[in-house]
Amino acid sequence: MAKQRRGIFTRLVEGPERSEDYARRTLPSNRWALGWDLIRTNFGKLIKINLLMILFLLPIFLCLYYREVLIANASSLTPFSQNIGFGYPLYPFMEGVKEQIIVRSNVLVFIAILIFSAYFSVGIAGGFYVIRNLVWTEGVFVTSDFWTGVKKNYKRVFPLTLIFLAILFFTLFSISSLNYQIAINPNKTTLFTIFKVLSSAFVVLFIGVYLFSLTLTVTYDLKVFKTILNGFILMIGFLPVNLFFMLFSLVPFVLLLFNMTSIFFSFGLMAVIFFSISVAVLIWTNYSQWVFDDCINDRVAGAKKNKGIYKKNVDDELQAYTYTKSKLTSKPIKPITDYDIEIAELPSSYSRADLIKLEESKKRMIEDSDKYVIDMQNKNEDSVVDKFMNEDTNNKTENK
Repeated sequence: MAKQRRGIFTRLVEGPERSEDYARRTLPSNRWALGWDLIRTNFGKLIKINLLMILFLLPIFLCLYYREVLIANASSLTPFSQNIGFGYPLYPFMEGVKEQIIVRSNVLVFIAILIFSAYFSVGIAGGFYVIRNLVWTEGVFVTSDFWTGVKKNYKRVFPLTLIFLAILFFTLFSISSLNYQIAINPNKTTLFTIFKVLSSAFVVLFIGVYLFSLTLTVTYDLKVFKTILNGFILMIGFLPVNLFFMLFSLVPFVLLLFNMTSIFFSFGLMAVIFFSISVAVLIWTNYSQWVFDDCINDRVAGAKKNKGIYKKNVDDELQAYTYTKSKLTSKPIKPITDYDIEIAELPSSYSRADLIKLEESKKRMIEDSDKYVIDMQNKNEDSVVDKFMNEDTNNKTENK
């Protein structure tokens, strides 16, 4: 009874028994089908992964909320239009005050986020690792695999996250400062706007580099700076497609674009808590595996391509064709034309030696019959292969 209770507790904590959910030939044939199939069949696991990640990403959301509170409070206390006691409003030089408030708030919030980076890197390392296993259609224990991912990848994910946040901090700080300069120098708006656009483009570029670095980290054994370099190369090499999938990964967060007082925003917030983050990571990881198959896996010894999907090739088609066309409905029977292999006859009074002779003759006849079956099957398969190759050649000729 105690063992049964422990088994139930283990299943509740770790999820269903680890097993392959798919036979190889029943896997989806492309990444789009795989992504939809994983969301449809593993939605419960995605909720578990999302909750685990939220547990460690919560400081980020709290810091962002605190930023909004800081800006709101500072704006309410700033005398944008106060009077001097005689009913006449006082209008001091207020250009750039709002931008200064935002700059100060951003500095405080990003310092706090840098401090908490060691904590939420745990959620990133574990979450990306479990999602990678899902994309590979491996059996997954959500909780145990999450901590396995933390043990394997935390030492690389934390430096990557710290470097990314530092660069993001200085870039966003420069954008906030440029907004301030635009507010107080209206004559130089064009120049500052160009710098602002370039800074924004750099932020988007480096976000893609960071996302590629995370999927590279949980897939290959690379050092931190080598990972960043490869992430930068992949981001530049597939730039238009990368931008599309970065936007596509944000689809689960689209309801957050509504006003905070809207019911749609409330639904979006619930979605973020339960599944939006894990679904976004799944979309990006699935796409990254396609990029790795195209650019990396052929160059890495022992790396397997197309994990999680089934790609047909000529050898597989030939094997399937041969199997279906050459399988005999019944064993061929050797014609009774050989008189060199005969069953020994027992005399009316026989001894043990006669019985042994009889068994040996039966054995020789069985071996001869089995050899005939194998020869016929090989002959049939050879003819089928020739037929398959001839059909393939004819098809190519017709296509030409």
